[in-house]
Amino acid sequence: MDADAGLPPEIAALRRTARDFADRELRPRVDEMEAEERIADEVIALLGEVGFFGTPFPAEWGGAELGQIGFAIALEELSRAHVSSALVLAASTGLSAPLIEQFGSDGQRERWLRGLVSGEIVGAFCLTEPGGGSDVPALRTTARADGDDYVLDGEKAYVTNGDRAGVYLVFAKTSPERGREGISLFAVEGGSPGLQVARLEDKMGLRASSTAHVIFDGVRTPRASLVGEPDGGFRLALSVLNGSRVGIGAMCLGVAKEALELGWRYAHERELFGQTIGDFQVTQHAFADMAIEVMAAESLIYRTALQLDAGEDVAAEASICKVHASEAAQRVVDRSLQMHGGVGYLRESPIERLYRDIRVARIYEGASEVQRNNIYRVMRRQRG
Repeated sequence: MDADAGLPPEIAALRRTARDFADRELRPRVDEMEAEERIADEVIALLGEVGFFGTPFPAEWGGAELGQIGFAIALEELSRAHVSSALVLAASTGLSAPLIEQFGSDGQRERWLRGLVSGEIVGAFCLTEPGGGSDVPALRTTARADGDDYVLDGEKAYVTNGDRAGVYLVFAKTSPERGREGISLFAVEGGSPGLQVARLEDKMGLRASSTAHVIFDGVRTPRASLVGEPDGGFRLALSVLNGSRVGIGAMCLGVAKEALELGWRYAHERELFGQTIGDFQVTQHAFADMAIEVMAAESLIYRTALQLDAGEDVAAEASICKVHASEAAQRVVDRSLQMHGGVGYLRESPIERLYRDIRVARIYEGASEVQRNNIYRVMRRQRG
């Protein structure tokens, strides 16, 4: 099964580059980064040097112009080795930088975009709050105008890259009485007075990826930091979440492919009753089911990424990608761990880390239940 069939040759070349990078630079560092619970600075620097942060962006900003399909494949290949490292890219390139590129002023692009594209700085997307993630209109962070500034007060939860971001894309209410129509977006510089990382969360999986609880306590940010129009932030959030959901799906696909490979190797090496585990028909059927899951996810993700690049509306398709890929990856990882038996339950086993890492994919960037709501809403609209 040729994953690159029908894709442009430059995308196949990108896959080779990403896979080589993952094998050479990520895999040897995984154990150390997991133990330290932090992505190494040199890894982020190398990701920038190779150009992964700029995969989908225009050449005028230093990007590779390989679109969402290129970015999806880069995330997929990096996630095979270490999904926590890929998540740094997903949060910065997939969520933060597109807001500046698509909706930022010329000054904001000059200030932030080139650094985000090169990886010299990473971005943090600050939408979710402690009171709830899916109920965006209920967010409580506020931004009030004060002279030439806005003053931000509030808290943001589960912020990927929150402890190392150079720029925070912060959603806050500028007109609280208007609900979701009163939300604005601000590009807030890292290190601003009053911007505090209250804690880093102690998570079940993705332990090397920092997840921060961030407090904005009277943070002053210039009026020029407003991204887009006042009270237009809710629409901007929706505009990038579709691409992000495809990216999450791509990371899940990478984890599923890695889990299948780990299972295949173990099953065809481990002997039981005079033959390998892979010689049993029940195991062979399990591998067939895993291959079906992987190919279906791959087809959905690549197709939707290409639709994004063509400028099509993929509101339903993006949600379908995330639901299917996250749930399929969970099933594939579980099957692979079962094949490993007791060995798979040990911390020293790579499949054990994948089992922990993949679980959150059904929750973040919109839980599976929320995605199903989105899918049905589009279906109903299309049918009148």
